[in-house]
Amino acid sequence: MRTYLPIGDPRRETLGRAVRTVLVAAFLFMAFQLPVKQFLGLYDHVPWSNDPYDAITSFTVFFVPLIAAVCLVRIALCRRDEPLAIERVVGVLRGSRVVLGAMIVTLVSDWTSVALQANRDAWIAGTGVMIAVIAVLSVVVAVASAGVLRAERLMPHAPGDPRPVTDWLSDVLLLAEWCTRWLGPLARLAHKSIPWLDRVVARPIRRFPIAAAAGAALAFGVLLALNTLLREGAGAALWIDVVVGSTGMFAFLVVAGAYVGLVRTERPANGVRRRAVDAAVIGCLAVPLALGFRESLWWVIGGDSGGPQRLAELLALAAVAAAVIVFAAETALRMHPRSIRAADRG
Repeated sequence: MRTYLPIGDPRRETLGRAVRTVLVAAFLFMAFQLPVKQFLGLYDHVPWSNDPYDAITSFTVFFVPLIAAVCLVRIALCRRDEPLAIERVVGVLRGSRVVLGAMIVTLVSDWTSVALQANRDAWIAGTGVMIAVIAVLSVVVAVASAGVLRAERLMPHAPGDPRPVTDWLSDVLLLAEWCTRWLGPLARLAHKSIPWLDRVVARPIRRFPIAAAAGAALAFGVLLALNTLLREGAGAALWIDVVVGSTGMFAFLVVAGAYVGLVRTERPANGVRRRAVDAAVIGCLAVPLALGFRESLWWVIGGDSGGPQRLAELLALAAVAAAVIVFAAETALRMHPRSIRAADRG
């Protein structure tokens, strides 16, 4: 089976059109959701302004542009005058699916809040305008989804799912190398820095991908807290930003990153290590979920509502309980057994 699409293959145009539509949908999604949430007074009057609906929007406004940027790097490496590697096509399509999935989840959440007439007492004339906008966005996302499905049906499929030989880090370095030609007298220095970046930055990330994801997620949470500090001053919201932002981003980076091929790890997890990673991811995912549905979960820690300390107890309990359940279940089902080679070394 071919591992590339040749120059002039009509499927390339279908693929390009589908991905462009996804990027347009992502741009329109961000152009609506981010300003309305952050800068416009209308957000207090839309049905999805409160949790759990707001919690979903709070994360997807970061997830959508993040994965869109991943796709853009790979798209920049697709040249009309060169054969197009199927592996790169798969990466772009997977990234498109994640972007579409994040937008669909958000729109379903928004429409659910509309159907349930959430925040009804605060609705104003502008609320109808906001609902009309998400209706338009829903159509655009539906069109983009149909385009991606059509492109996927045209792509050649091989039995099984072969392990990729490159990752997004490799694509970033390759794109950076291509761009050095435009730096004039600095081109030679920039070209020499690419192997250094591969050795000092990319290689450690590939060796310790989970630690790298945790570090990036923590940095994200701290930046959220700094933004809150500058806008609202010190308060309990700071630790909520750090904890919830970090855990939510960690779960997303590990799951979505593995799916779209952010990092090609040199040490694939298996056995107890893999089960521990799964437990950590689900435990982290439970934190923003518990925050979003906290009004329905206070009874778990014995009460109808609570302050920062009670919220911390609820989030910690949700994380630990979810992690323990996942680890115990995977252990009981003997999921992710150690490979024969690893067993021989042990």
